[in-house]
Amino acid sequence: MRKFIVFGMLVVTAASLALMGFQCSSAEMTSAKLYIQRKEYQNAEAQLQKEVAKNPKNEEAWVLLGKIRYELKNYKGMKDAFVEAEKAGTKFKKETDGITLKTWGDLFNQGVEELNKAEDPAGFDKAIETYTLAIYIMPDSIANQQNLGLAYYRKGDYDNAIPPMTIALEKMKSLFAVRILSNIYLTRASDYRTKFTEKNRAVLEEVKNLENIRANIKAADVKYYIGEATSVNKETKGKGKAAQVVKETWTYSKYGLTITVEGELVKEVKYVKPFVPAIDSSDYRLSQKEYVKAIDVLKKGNDLFPEDAELSESLMNAYIGAELNDDARVLLNDRVKKYPNSKYDRYNLGVFLLKDNKYEASVNEFKAVLEIDPSFSSAVYNLAATYVNWGVAEQERLKKEKKEDDKSFQEKYRMALPYLEKVKADKPEDVQILELLGQVYANLGDADKANENYKKADEVRQKKN
Repeated sequence: MRKFIVFGMLVVTAASLALMGFQCSSAEMTSAKLYIQRKEYQNAEAQLQKEVAKNPKNEEAWVLLGKIRYELKNYKGMKDAFVEAEKAGTKFKKETDGITLKTWGDLFNQGVEELNKAEDPAGFDKAIETYTLAIYIMPDSIANQQNLGLAYYRKGDYDNAIPPMTIALEKMKSLFAVRILSNIYLTRASDYRTKFTEKNRAVLEEVKNLENIRANIKAADVKYYIGEATSVNKETKGKGKAAQVVKETWTYSKYGLTITVEGELVKEVKYVKPFVPAIDSSDYRLSQKEYVKAIDVLKKGNDLFPEDAELSESLMNAYIGAELNDDARVLLNDRVKKYPNSKYDRYNLGVFLLKDNKYEASVNEFKAVLEIDPSFSSAVYNLAATYVNWGVAEQERLKKEKKEDDKSFQEKYRMALPYLEKVKADKPEDVQILELLGQVYANLGDADKANENYKKADEVRQKKN
């Protein structure tokens, strides 16, 4: 966790137990003053407590009681006595305000020292205790609240860090508070999302594999992704030894799924009933709530500090985490204009454009990312995917327009090749990439390269099966 350093402040105010001028006093007051002269503060305190119990409107008694408690380092008791003194009168208010300010300043600086030295929970607890007392002494000091929140934050006690940091944000408009609060919520959101993924890893992988089952893929890929069928029904043509299997129907009872296979290819995928995976989404919902809290804080921060690049980036990531993609898109467009060399912004914009089938614009963004960072593997993959999808879209368009002889779509496949080969180099046993490369080479008429990749894909499947 990042260690934030806080700074103290200089507060100079004299605190004195000089006695007030002579006046007629009760026995308790007289005794208290004698004890004070002899610095017998505990005895003096006892006499003054008797006095204020009998005469709660005695301002002088309350002031002396507060001063004695200051000497005894009972700062909470001091504050209580000064509050009662002010209820009785304001003759000594300037003096008591000065002592209160000095006490607060001493506690604040003590808390700073304790916080900067703290390395373990016990150390942070010291600072927390000091700042809590400082807040009691001077409740209106927002700096106290911020430092108390920081002490809890550095201790890892996020629940208790949130209230004082929220006060610092609302009343002091503190950039520091925005950073701490948003980090708390984003960390919690990420932790909940990780728990969700870990808890549901197997079923999420299952869902992902099912999404790969579609018409026109190789039948062998079905087994690669979801294993052997529960049952297989074969349709033959001819009789006896001359009979040939022309169609197979594979049933996966677990998924309510039937797959029609002809030759090596899947012809039809049909769910008899919708497959509902047993996913525990409780942690996911908690994650969403934390993202929303982060967004609330970061929006306030972004309004207060519109030129802070880190805040707007965190806000965009929170939008994406909360699946508020429209809001993320608006902010992202603004960020790309402001920070054209941010590879993450350019990458995210490229992904959004790809989802919108805006292939040329998407290509431009992914290329810009790779100019900034040639090793950005996700950009390499998505640039390849964009060219392939663009080629498929062009091929379909030409087919609909009855222009089968027009092979201009192949240029998009050629553009995809170097990036696909780079992805293959990083993931040499990724069946999807191998199959995709085979299909691209086949569309370009390079049978040798196509077969090479298909063969490699088959070898990988056999390893798994």
